[in-house]
Amino acid sequence: MPTWTSPPQLVDLAAFYEQAQAHPETFSDAVFVDTVKAAHWPTNCWNYVEASFAIIAPACLLRPHLTAELIALPIDAMIAGGLEDAGQVIEIGLACARRDAPYVEPSEEGRRWLTQVWPGLGEMAEAVFQTSLQEAMEEE
Repeated sequence: MPTWTSPPQLVDLAAFYEQAQAHPETFSDAVFVDTVKAAHWPTNCWNYVEASFAIIAPACLLRPHLTAELIALPIDAMIAGGLEDAGQVIEIGLACARRDAPYVEPSEEGRRWLTQVWPGLGEMAEAVFQTSLQEAMEEE
């Protein structure tokens, strides 16, 4: 699982992921999602996207049934950053996994999820993007 040493949110999340992997029955889905969401911090939209992919990737690996809910976090930030083409969402996630000097380094497991599983989730990403875009437009 992740070996983050800073900031504190990531240190706590790494410990949580280790516990969730060792004892998955210990945490409800609600606690799991809340803990993943709490690991995010304020930053600019595109740094948030990069950090969010690193944060959610291990969670999506551990609990694939929560993937649609969790990928909404970086997708919402992409939309806030001005992305209008859902067709770019998968490539942006892949770019985060391949970046030489990422804002937040994905764990080995997270990088594996981003490079092996994420590319196959185009339909899900499209649906989440369209829902998030519609919600953002309704808020304006």
